[in-house]
Amino acid sequence: MKVITRLALALFILAAVVIPAAAQGGDPAAQAKQITQELWCPICNGIRLDVCEQKVCEQMRDQITIDLQAGKTPEQIKQEFVEFYGPSVLGEPPRSGFSLVAWIVPILLLVGALAAIVFLTLRWTRKPASAVTAAPAAAADVPQPEDPYLARVNRELSDQ
Repeated sequence: MKVITRLALALFILAAVVIPAAAQGGDPAAQAKQITQELWCPICNGIRLDVCEQKVCEQMRDQITIDLQAGKTPEQIKQEFVEFYGPSVLGEPPRSGFSLVAWIVPILLLVGALAAIVFLTLRWTRKPASAVTAAPAAAADVPQPEDPYLARVNRELSDQ
């Protein structure tokens, strides 16, 4: 039993060391693909770098592979692209400064729209208390205009 326990412990330690190391090193081609999926073409609007067919995008993909083989991290590569092409290459506005407005405004609009829906729904489904209690009394006090058709229907119904 001790042998099995020691073997299981050894396998656990080995897995704890090897799996993170393998994940960090990774395949450069897989890392390059991941980076190109996160970057956007600086020339074309709304096209990711991994699917763009422009010559400049092919060169950018090649440069990413070269940088990964040289030992640069994906964050360093992305930062270099941002410095060279600007923040639009990330496909989203930065989450700082004035660009933070692009992140906050849609959330505020969504919260405001939901609040308006709840308010209007509650307002439309509730009947005012004064209208509910005053309606029967008002109906009894107000003389109804005589409708000849209604009078004929009432006479015929009372005859039966």
